[in-house]
Amino acid sequence: MIKIQKLMNVKNLVFNLLIPFFILISLSNVFCFEYRPFEQKISNNYALRNIIEKMPRSEIEKKLREFVSSGRPNRLVGTSGHKKTQVFLEDKLRSYNSVGVSTSKLDFKGFYNGEPITGINFQWEKKGLISPDEIIILTANYDTLLKDKSGKLLYVGEMPGADNNASGVAIMLSMIEVLNKLNLPKTIKLIFLDMGEFDSQGTKSFINSKEFISDKTSKKINGVISLSMLGHDSRTGDSQKKFNNMNLYAGPDLEFANSLIKSGKDNFNTITFSLVNLLDSSNLPVDSKMFRQADVPAVTFSQNREGDFNPRYMTSNDFVETLNMNTYTNVFRYVTSAILAWNYDVVK
Repeated sequence: MIKIQKLMNVKNLVFNLLIPFFILISLSNVFCFEYRPFEQKISNNYALRNIIEKMPRSEIEKKLREFVSSGRPNRLVGTSGHKKTQVFLEDKLRSYNSVGVSTSKLDFKGFYNGEPITGINFQWEKKGLISPDEIIILTANYDTLLKDKSGKLLYVGEMPGADNNASGVAIMLSMIEVLNKLNLPKTIKLIFLDMGEFDSQGTKSFINSKEFISDKTSKKINGVISLSMLGHDSRTGDSQKKFNNMNLYAGPDLEFANSLIKSGKDNFNTITFSLVNLLDSSNLPVDSKMFRQADVPAVTFSQNREGDFNPRYMTSNDFVETLNMNTYTNVFRYVTSAILAWNYDVVK
């Protein structure tokens, strides 16, 4: 009996010693980071890179997978997946609520398959503490479109939409993770657009919204940046036979475009965004074209559409597993560094 009691005591001792170990292992799997006060004093590229690199690749990929999963089996307008994505976005954006942050739903009347439907744009904003009237706006559409091999629109079916355009949406969600923890000098707005695949109705609605018109009238919108299809990158399909080969599409707003490229390149030159000067706004990707018509500087970060276009575009094979996660991580870091360089006046 005494031997059994001693054995039980030993087991209890071992168990109690292991509890802190298991807790430590569990906590190590929880993503959490904070910026110390001295890290928030971003005055040069070194400090800027340190801020961005605290966001690990695993978390950047996790954001992408979470968003794709939120809308299974697809994010086709009017479907259950589309509605689940809207709930996911609303809940996710509201969870980031540091000082200066506000979120809003911008409902609008749209049309889908000849019938009226309510669309929802989501806005996440963090006001600047020094120059709040200086604004940069980022946009990405969150709905999907599915077509068969002949190009016919399908209203049902599996459509992960990882590249088009979960990649753009998830980069903004990852960016918010960083922005939410910083004291920004200038204002940044991120707009998650609905019905982008249907005549860019979400973009049209936002441009005509009282929020955008008020900003345009009374504040300085430095530019609008559209994020679209930023996960595909191949070498065999690339005309230049290389990875990390992406494009920045711009019309007449070359000063704005060049400042973004310079600041991105200065900090993360593991990826190249070549400037595609389309000379005038009529040839721009549709969202940037609309903002240019509203007299606001606008550019689009995207994959190399001419030399390495994703062959799984608008198909049921647009999975996360088909994307190049090295490139995708590089894109997040490049674009985020460009935004923060503008915000903290690090661009030289």
